[in-house]
Amino acid sequence: MEMRKLVIVFLLASIFIMPVAGLQKREQVPTISITTPQKGNLYVMGAQIVWLPFDWTLIIGPITIRAEVSGVEHPIVKFYIDGTQKFVDPLPPFEYPWWDLCFGRHVIKVELVDYGVEDSVRVFKIL
Repeated sequence: MEMRKLVIVFLLASIFIMPVAGLQKREQVPTISITTPQKGNLYVMGAQIVWLPFDWTLIIGPITIRAEVSGVEHPIVKFYIDGTQKFVDPLPPFEYPWWDLCFGRHVIKVELVDYGVEDSVRVFKIL
């Protein structure tokens, strides 16, 4: 009789308690964000100098574009400048050194491969 009660308690626990315990672990939503350059800042030779009171980012000289990813176990990040793919980085830290000599407005975009998640920032680059 005692064994029968133990089996019933175990069955009830496995039906009601264990599935609820599994709900505690929630899947993280994949996210990606550009950490450098940040919107509305002035960068000179890769160093952040000052916050600017408008939406554009001003870059003078080369800069290393950096991105952070969360919610993905083995992320792959693509870097784009004006819609052209420049680099694919499969390992953190996710970085792309933008050393191209150019002048004008550009859009930097990073994309999390296979997840359809992206982030972008508009910049004005000199040199």
